[in-house]
Amino acid sequence: MNTISMINLRPRLLKALVAPMAAAILMALPTASPAAIILSVNIAPPEIPVYVQPPLPGDGYIWTPGYWAYADEGYFWVPGTWVRPPSVGLLWTPGYWGYEGGRYAFRSGYWGSSVGFYGGINYGYGYGGRGYEGGYWNRGAFYYNRNVNTIGTISIRNVYNKTVINNVTINRVSFNGGPGGLSVRASTVEQRAEHERHVQANAEQQRQVEMASQNKALFAAVNHGAPPVAATPKAGVFDGPGVVKARDASANTAATAPGSKPNGVDAKSDTVAGKATSVDAKTNAEAAKTAREDGTPNTVAGKATSVDAKANAEAAKTARQDARAKAQAARAERQDAKMKSQSGNTDRTDTQRNPEARRAQGPRPNADANGMQSDNPRPNQRGDAQNPARADRPAQGARPANPSNRAEPARKAPPAASNENDKTKEEGQKQP
Repeated sequence: MNTISMINLRPRLLKALVAPMAAAILMALPTASPAAIILSVNIAPPEIPVYVQPPLPGDGYIWTPGYWAYADEGYFWVPGTWVRPPSVGLLWTPGYWGYEGGRYAFRSGYWGSSVGFYGGINYGYGYGGRGYEGGYWNRGAFYYNRNVNTIGTISIRNVYNKTVINNVTINRVSFNGGPGGLSVRASTVEQRAEHERHVQANAEQQRQVEMASQNKALFAAVNHGAPPVAATPKAGVFDGPGVVKARDASANTAATAPGSKPNGVDAKSDTVAGKATSVDAKTNAEAAKTAREDGTPNTVAGKATSVDAKANAEAAKTARQDARAKAQAARAERQDAKMKSQSGNTDRTDTQRNPEARRAQGPRPNADANGMQSDNPRPNQRGDAQNPARADRPAQGARPANPSNRAEPARKAPPAASNENDKTKEEGQKQP
């Protein structure tokens, strides 16, 4: 069932009552109801200002867009910011102003398993009027669309690229219905989402609203539609790095492109047509870095890196070719050495098996007259003349080259008479 807390008060009475009452109503919103109407005034809210989304502070954060709220001094801007959802799987449905019964009523935003109707308001950065194109949950992790969100320099793996095409009319109108308002109606899916279980804005979001209501510079009567703090990197952080301001209200006359990265991230110079631009140099540098990471280098540094990578690849290729050539040369040397070794063994074997070839090679050191190798290279110390039999015998351990050439053994001759005395002695023995 719808839970509606309607406050029909004139602006002058709201100055004293709305601020504290609005905070109390936000804290008391039920957790299982459609968007509740918490405020109704007879003044239309200003247009959505043009601003740049701060970079994603870390994994698990979801972007909640800025919007105009109402307090004692009129409309004030609640800066958009990155917040963690109350639990895994929940998505944010922004609040919106709707024209009802001659008044402008604000329906509060909520967390739910799906995105409901938010008046067709083009809040930008994924909230183009229907649903949310900035990311989705998958197995407990939130995946970010790089074409919609400003990822920045953090290291995050769960990202993807998807071009967003939105058929919602391009404008910066901040309310639905009534004079000058959007004529968008909730779809069947959005109506179904409104009746699902909802979770109210968490403590961080409520602190963001409270701090904005206390900052006089954020009231439209002071900033004329261009708040000095249009978006923050985290809830409750209204100064320091990452805090961005809106563009001058005089330049906020053109429509902003929904879906991809509206509200001043087109990065083109101002024209009469009033195209939204970004003057944040840091964001431009981060966008250029993201483009290089996506493989589309468009700077001299990116091209130099590509050339260096190509040169390194060619050097590595040359080194591999040199190593391959050296390996082939070493293999060829080993094969030549092996062939020479085999050839030498063959020659020695042939010589050993062919005695005639061995003799044709000539005598070798320590060989005899037949060409046989002597195992005892020492000469005959006693002299071969004194021992003819030994001289005729082959050296010890040697083998004759051919049995037919073996020397005949020496024959012994009868002893001869040594002298005449021996003959006389012999004749004397024969006499009686």
